[in-house]
Amino acid sequence: YALIYAALGIVIYVAFRFEWRMGVASILGLLHDAFFMLALFSIFRLEVDITFIAAVLTIIGYSINDTIVTFDRIRENLNRRGDIKDIAELADIVNKSLRQTLGRSVNTVLTVIFAVAALMLFGAESIQNFSIALLIGLLAGTYSSIFISAQIWFDLKKREIEKNGAIKIDVEKKKWESDEPVV
Repeated sequence: YALIYAALGIVIYVAFRFEWRMGVASILGLLHDAFFMLALFSIFRLEVDITFIAAVLTIIGYSINDTIVTFDRIRENLNRRGDIKDIAELADIVNKSLRQTLGRSVNTVLTVIFAVAALMLFGAESIQNFSIALLIGLLAGTYSSIFISAQIWFDLKKREIEKNGAIKIDVEKKKWESDEPVV
């Protein structure tokens, strides 16, 4: 139940701060991260204990932060561009935003990976699974923020454009509106 409530809280926050499509994309990226870590631990038959749970929660925090930074950059670039007339223009904005955040994401993860590698090499045996889970999660989280969450949002937004036509962005209110009148 705690995971369901946390996921709903994240969707509500992201939907309020950005839009609901970004909230859904964020949760799907987080699910990818958690299931990827769990799958690898199952494949390699590593012990799932309290340190594993701590690693999963840590990775979810890193991943949601990275995803929010990416979505914030997408929103900024959308606000600068104004009206989005077609899907190619939206794809250009997403690609530009990802290029702008890619260096930050990779540098942040590499810094933490150095610390995790030190824990793996010099740490006690009791934190080996924690270190392995962190390493797997960091790689999966970075991947999902860049290649999964943003692409899911793009697909959802593309469907909106195909359904409603061009998307107008009111820069002052920072709200997105379609060409169709609200009935």
